[in-house]
Amino acid sequence: MALSVITPTSLLFLAAESSGDLESTRPLTYFPPSTWGDHFLSVPVDDAEFKALEQEIESVMKPRVRVILMCPHSSDKEQIRIIHLLISLGIAHYYESEIEEILHQAFQKLDDLISEENDLETIAIMFEVFRLYGHKMTCDVFDRFKGEDGKFKESLAHDVRGMLQLYEASHLGLPSEDIMDDALNFTRHHLGSLTGQETSPNLFKQIQGALYRARYHNIEIVVARQYISFYDQEEGHDKTLLKFAKLNFNFCQMHYIKELKIITKWWKELGMAPKLSYIRDRYVEFFFGVLGMFFEPRYSLGRIYATKLTLVNTVLDDTCDAYATLPEVISLHDAFQRWDLGAMEDLPSYMRIVYKNVLETVEDIDREMKARGKFGSLQLTIDETKRVLKLYLVIAKWARAGHVPSFEDYMENGSSIGLDDFAAYGYITMDDCDQKQLNEWFNSKPKIFEATNILCRLRNDIFTFEQEMSRGEVANGVNCYMKQYGVTKEAAVEELRRMEKENYKIMMEEFVLSKDVPRQILVRAVNSIRVIDLYYKEGDGLGHPDQKLKDIIASLFIHPIPL
Repeated sequence: MALSVITPTSLLFLAAESSGDLESTRPLTYFPPSTWGDHFLSVPVDDAEFKALEQEIESVMKPRVRVILMCPHSSDKEQIRIIHLLISLGIAHYYESEIEEILHQAFQKLDDLISEENDLETIAIMFEVFRLYGHKMTCDVFDRFKGEDGKFKESLAHDVRGMLQLYEASHLGLPSEDIMDDALNFTRHHLGSLTGQETSPNLFKQIQGALYRARYHNIEIVVARQYISFYDQEEGHDKTLLKFAKLNFNFCQMHYIKELKIITKWWKELGMAPKLSYIRDRYVEFFFGVLGMFFEPRYSLGRIYATKLTLVNTVLDDTCDAYATLPEVISLHDAFQRWDLGAMEDLPSYMRIVYKNVLETVEDIDREMKARGKFGSLQLTIDETKRVLKLYLVIAKWARAGHVPSFEDYMENGSSIGLDDFAAYGYITMDDCDQKQLNEWFNSKPKIFEATNILCRLRNDIFTFEQEMSRGEVANGVNCYMKQYGVTKEAAVEELRRMEKENYKIMMEEFVLSKDVPRQILVRAVNSIRVIDLYYKEGDGLGHPDQKLKDIIASLFIHPIPL
């Protein structure tokens, strides 16, 4: 399952009696109850206010901002700066076709645009915007900011805004672009050395936030929420753009609350949390993760369906990881290969609850999708679920036997359960790509998903090594590498971090260069990575949500922005 595979499962193997079974242990775990309970059922949403907000956005704000974006008197560089501002404020999605046309025209004359440009902020903004929209602007453009010694000029440190922009742009580097690594190290060092007296309090706060969590390690709607607060305090800000950004955020928030009401009611009616004490009751946190994939209002239905599928498949993951005996995992695997409610007869009673809810959720969504004229959309999800059960079975056999596989075998299996499953849940309602084309691309196992899956697996294993080893979970990437190559934990972690960085760049390369499917499809794969840092910066944000994650969730779902 997608997000759950990067969760450090707290396993405690306790001896158990099981007559007639070769299995003599049942893994047990405990996750605290939901922080949110039924909270969102009681959060009011004024439908009249919602409609009025939608009307103001569509009839007033969108046309006004389109005039600003498409102004014939603006230079290409000015238009690119506006696009960057729209992205930062979370409103670029209203102008996808206009932005793509502007950038297509501008990229054709890129050499002329940059030939005499020596402003660091301008070059870094152009680099970021072009790459975000699938145009590979060369990283050699940053050579002009290096000295004769081949290093970035120390004088650049005085250009604080340029340094901040270069820092963010450096996260869009591709394999073999060493200059982007140099840029990241250079900017992180100098920005980290700043004091509050060297720049404005507003800019200093923005820098500190970026150093803690870079833009591309954060989800878009959270970036927008934070940037709106920053931009509001900037001198000379555009009042029209700021107003649109605030209205859009509040409109998105009302969408999210409406969606959370639907999900809360559905989850409560399923009743799995009270019946299955070992599962993670995290419907709000998983909805937040789905927002990382697509936050735009038009994907409301997709968020609801993706959250439902993520939740039931997380229960499936927790069942195999945190409760079931090996014979039970085998039975569950066999039942899912049949994908038939009749297969429940061979399952223990608690597994029937899991199996029935997974199948019925998928089939309910399939019926709803067919009613909307979309046929076969759920096949990706069904196929992925069957495939993932095969992988869960391998992991269960390793865990119960205390087996440490080779690092290569571990990664082949462990990294096959990842964010492509999560993406499959999200793609089912998207109209941005022909369904046949999407299915063919997805089934070809695109390199972008191979990279994201490896990245997730490695990051998880680095941060959960101590916890997993203390609980007897020896099939961990760090431990497998240590055993196979006879190295220390520190050396293994260093190598896994190198692999992680390498796969992040591979993911970015596929995003920038791939033309097999539209950008709106590719960007979801990249977005699915952006939520990981929010979950696992300082612990297990899904199993044991901390206050920082709760505060971010509250800022999105509870506190509107004053106009």
